[in-house]
Amino acid sequence: MVRVVGRTWCALATALLTVVSACEEPQDPGSHVHALLTDGGSLAVDVNTTFAIPDVSSVSSIPPGGFTVWVDNTTSQPVPPNGVVTFNGLAAGDHEVALYGVPSNCAVSTPSKGANDPQGATLVAGMAASSNFSLACGSWGGLFVTTNITGVDVGSGYTVTVDGGASQTIAANGNVTFTLLYAASHSVVLSGVPGNCAVSGLNQQQVNVSAGQTAQMSFSASCTPLGAGSATLTVTTTTTGSNLDPDGYTLTVDGTTSQAIAINGSTTLTVPAGANPVALSGVASNCSVSGANPGTVTVAAGGSGAATFAVTCFVPGTRVSGTGQLGLGTPTPHQNQQTFDFDVRADLTGRFSITAYDDVHPDGTIATVFTDPSKNPATFIKAYRTSSPACSDPSHGVEFDAIGQDGPDLVPYTVIVCDDGQQGSGRDFLSFFIFKPNGAGAGRSGMVTSGDIVKN
Repeated sequence: MVRVVGRTWCALATALLTVVSACEEPQDPGSHVHALLTDGGSLAVDVNTTFAIPDVSSVSSIPPGGFTVWVDNTTSQPVPPNGVVTFNGLAAGDHEVALYGVPSNCAVSTPSKGANDPQGATLVAGMAASSNFSLACGSWGGLFVTTNITGVDVGSGYTVTVDGGASQTIAANGNVTFTLLYAASHSVVLSGVPGNCAVSGLNQQQVNVSAGQTAQMSFSASCTPLGAGSATLTVTTTTTGSNLDPDGYTLTVDGTTSQAIAINGSTTLTVPAGANPVALSGVASNCSVSGANPGTVTVAAGGSGAATFAVTCFVPGTRVSGTGQLGLGTPTPHQNQQTFDFDVRADLTGRFSITAYDDVHPDGTIATVFTDPSKNPATFIKAYRTSSPACSDPSHGVEFDAIGQDGPDLVPYTVIVCDDGQQGSGRDFLSFFIFKPNGAGAGRSGMVTSGDIVKN
């Protein structure tokens, strides 16, 4: 990543003090520049955005609307891709400064601070301070591919390949995400389709990927049984918890036959002999299904089989979970990618972990912070808030504070998550910040490029 030093220290000083002084050479304003103030603490935030190498000429890769600067997740201001905003009247002490609204094709890489976003800043009473973010944006996007395979004996050896190169295995009714694709038209091929299955349309499709966006596409196929005869299949549902689903569920077998089923009920169907996909849908957003959904039940001709779906429901808004990645490309040491996995509840139970591949310790290990009382009883969730102003719709957000293990140390941190779209939409968001004194706080944030965040 490269940084544009497009404004002099004079410009930043003007934003801080509205005082003109003589400056000649451009300088990095640094993170703690102080000057006397008469009206309380003030913080100027300087944002510099350029093109990522080698994508040095695509104007469309830089978001024209710019970003949003947040301080302590309580006050915010919009900022252009290259500009300065000033926050006045801040209390002395440590503050969290974050740059949000950064699309997935842009990455923060600030001199002396690296990928830290959010970052810490310290204000001294009666003084001014500054903080800065440098970003580079490229003409890259993502692709979310799903498969919809109906019938019996659907198989399991499917593969999706993009442009004859990058490939991933995909379940018969599953999904995969490709990231770091150039903004262009791409050829996508589904292979490994069993001989008893027929793809609807072509198994090679074209899809357009836009910078900072996640394109979506789907392959459909239908499969016929490999053998003859029929069997019986009994499906049972069990539902526990609070605020149970009021209108029941829908049971679908082989992707073609659907019927209603009670939240605690059972039904027996006649199905073709073979491997039968079984799926439960219509589950309320505050409920979740344990185990595979859809699952597969194999029954022999003249025989019988059974499947059980266990559903747990929660008071709406009291649980948030997610698994996925921030950043484009395959997670690789020294690259700006982070992976996360969490399941946190309003009763302050749960777990959280994040791994920052750009932060490699001297011994070669990748930096990981986790909270999981089953692994370390000294780690715990300490607060849970059911909304967040940082989300495009605050009601889609959750914030929680925790104590986690960072190498040999215990650290306090806060997390913001936004469930702003379906899986594969590229709209979900996560922010993680470790509180440290003297403006040394550090964090990571970004749009979810692979995976999903779900607020129940």
